[in-house]
Amino acid sequence: MDEQTLNIPPLHPQHKGYRIVFEKQMDSSEFAALAESEKKLFEKLYEDPQKNVDALAALYTRNPRVPQIANLLAFTYLKLQKQDQAEALIEQTYRENPDYLIGRINYADQCLRCGKIDQIPIIFEGYDELDALYPERASFYFAEFRGFCVVMGFYYAIIGNRRKAEEFHQLAFQVDPLHPSVTALEKKLYPSMLKKWLESLQKLARISKKA
Repeated sequence: MDEQTLNIPPLHPQHKGYRIVFEKQMDSSEFAALAESEKKLFEKLYEDPQKNVDALAALYTRNPRVPQIANLLAFTYLKLQKQDQAEALIEQTYRENPDYLIGRINYADQCLRCGKIDQIPIIFEGYDELDALYPERASFYFAEFRGFCVVMGFYYAIIGNRRKAEEFHQLAFQVDPLHPSVTALEKKLYPSMLKKWLESLQKLARISKKA
């Protein structure tokens, strides 16, 4: 294993392990088919999408079936507090690209927020292991893996399966422990423990100030 990969064992021994990569992936056939000029523009806009939202929206208008562009635009709308536009684009991206993992994750998150819990097994075809959902893939980008684990962690917490929720939290924690979504899941699963941890940090801070 090199510094750009992380090998993680599966939740259950009958499944294969996960190879997590940390370099950005652009692997959809739709993205691969883009003109080189559009690919370069996307990479440029990716650096600061909020500042260039109009150009990003125009790029999406020209290439509405490329899920990576739609996903970045939805994320940008959320950052700009354009909630209705973001939510509509999240659902549309999933409907038009049902096999796109990030699109599935974003739509599943939306369903959880809207109380549509019964949609989660449908979105992921009844699977809760990525190797079963995408058996042809040799690796997963860390943000995909973390996003899937967090969504599944919240799903199992909501339906009362704490053991499964904790397993998914542990997986997400291994790849991105400081991400806000991982912290949010941790807070839901371990509210008293997190409170004690924060109190300990505050106590240490007060001692340091007195020293």
